[in-house]
Amino acid sequence: MKTTTIKNFGGLTYVSVSKVPIRSTEFGDVIDMEQGELEKLVAVSLIENRVPVRGAEFRVMKSALRLSNDSIADYLGVNRNTVLKWGKEIEKRLPKPYEILVRLLVADLLNIELNATLDDLSANDKAKKINLKAA
Repeated sequence: MKTTTIKNFGGLTYVSVSKVPIRSTEFGDVIDMEQGELEKLVAVSLIENRVPVRGAEFRVMKSALRLSNDSIADYLGVNRNTVLKWGKEIEKRLPKPYEILVRLLVADLLNIELNATLDDLSANDKAKKINLKAA
């Protein structure tokens, strides 16, 4: 089976995913995984590594959940425009209460068991290098 490595996954310069299965088609090589599986893998790692949630991380998490801005707004009890703003401001970190709510939402919808205190749900100050294996 052919594999590849994706560096800077989802625009996250500190995330690399190796051993991503690919297959050849008449249009070139394509990723040979279910849609959204890589995003889920990365989203889980972002939560487990307590990475700060900026717009870029939020977009990857949103993609993993496959939810619209309206759905996320409904889940979190915020305005749709607030959610839209989070995704557009790539480098800006979400306010701490929203960052925690987003982590909880992602963990809940992706069935990640969190045995955590409120402090555990708060992110570290910086993102560290993350190297994942897809297969």
